Amino acid sequence: MSLRNKVIDIKSLKKLKDKFKRKKIVLCHGVFDLLHVGHINYFQSAKKLGDILVVSTTDDKFVNKGPGRPAFTINNRIKFLKEINCIDYVCVSNDFTSEKIIKSLKPNFYCKGSDYSLKNIKKDKNLKKEIDALTNCRGKFNIIKEPSFSSSKYINENELQNISQECKKFINSLRNEFTQNDVSKFLSNIENKKVLVIGDTIIDRYITTEAIGKSGKEPMMVVQQKKQIKFLGGVGYIANLCSSFVKETKMISFLGDKNSEKKYILKNLNKKIIHNFLIKKNSPTIVKTRYLDDYRKTKMLGVYELNDDLISKQEESKFYKLLKYNLNKYDIIIVADYGHGIITEKIRHLIMQYSNKLFLNTQINSFNRGYHSVFKYKKMNSYIINESELRYEMKDRTSDLEILTKRLSKKISLKNIIVTKGRWGADLFNIKNRSIISCPAFNENTIDTVGAGDTFFALSSITIGSKINNKIGLLISSLAASYSINQLGNTSTFNFDILKKHLGHIFK
Repeated sequence: MSLRNKVIDIKSLKKLKDKFKRKKIVLCHGVFDLLHVGHINYFQSAKKLGDILVVSTTDDKFVNKGPGRPAFTINNRIKFLKEINCIDYVCVSNDFTSEKIIKSLKPNFYCKGSDYSLKNIKKDKNLKKEIDALTNCRGKFNIIKEPSFSSSKYINENELQNISQECKKFINSLRNEFTQNDVSKFLSNIENKKVLVIGDTIIDRYITTEAIGKSGKEPMMVVQQKKQIKFLGGVGYIANLCSSFVKETKMISFLGDKNSEKKYILKNLNKKIIHNFLIKKNSPTIVKTRYLDDYRKTKMLGVYELNDDLISKQEESKFYKLLKYNLNKYDIIIVADYGHGIITEKIRHLIMQYSNKLFLNTQINSFNRGYHSVFKYKKMNSYIINESELRYEMKDRTSDLEILTKRLSKKISLKNIIVTKGRWGADLFNIKNRSIISCPAFNENTIDTVGAGDTFFALSSITIGSKINNKIGLLISSLAASYSINQLGNTSTFNFDILKKHLGHIFK
């Protein structure tokens, strides 16, 4: 068999079963980022279970091992795998799991290395999906008991990750200060928390278009609609994100009485989330539609459906009673104030009574610019803000961030200010200790920044509120933000399992 014929696509896997009817097929699946003698032993032992060995490897964009991974591209990994004599076929998996590969190939045996165990099946949701698919095609799961060598450890020690030197330096400083056991203890602190999320629920909708040309009769550009992407935004997204990490998540939010979208929201809200939806009369549920160029995915136009008038006195009274009943019951209070009229002066005063556990983000947008300001809040635990918004608030384009945060802290009583700086990372300013921690951004390929701010805000609130080390907290928040910008829209949410995998590989 030529080396070229060794590499087959997922469609060709179905034909293998017919081609080798009387032979047993063995499947091994993994990233195989840095191949070593441990892998060779693993493949050779797996091959002994049957006659034909197929190895599937995860495509680059589905590798979930933390920043800068894979260290080696899919083309390089395939090139190496097909040179190994005991491997008969190599296939690329375009998914986070091998579930589709298993369903297509229907192997007699599916193998994993000695770093896996039967206990992993209950904890590892992806592995469970793979085992379920294997069971349906009557295959057997085998753990190959060969000595395990960690590719991640070799990659970390030799700094082979595809990230900037600044990111490598930051990670190395954390490895020198913390062990994997330390990180596990930090994560257990988060798991025990109860979080209350307050703010607007938003529906985000992307419509991708292709330019056709100028209208024949009018001076305008004509575009053809290609496809729509719809996803949950605002505090709906924040609550979904939090629910994977903490013991209990509750959200209190408003919907409109026109085209409320309630069915869609409930369908896309994590079932574990406790929710109270109030109604803002004479208002739609907020829907933000953005038109994109289908090829480049750049945004061309935004059309927003919302009413940012203040809620009525009657609506405010219901909101006030609901908050008063709940605020004392939660460890962390996350307020995303988008300035669309639900956070009145009376509501703010109530929320500020719980300032020690209040985490705030006030966003400036095209509707509230010039009217919405953080200075309406007088005290809180932590404030998370984008650099450009901070400069707008302080009316200062040029001063250092340290100077701006000092000036802000003189007007507002708070413990921490986190300033996000896009591709330049984020800075945490501790007001009491006068300390500054800087964390680089881990994103290499930005697809869409919508949701990155809310992601960073939510994880920063949870980590600071759980009193874990601020350096680790910034790392977690940055990893989550990096994950969110590598996709178009918030169609997939960062979760606790993904975080544990990332940190597990980082601290090996």
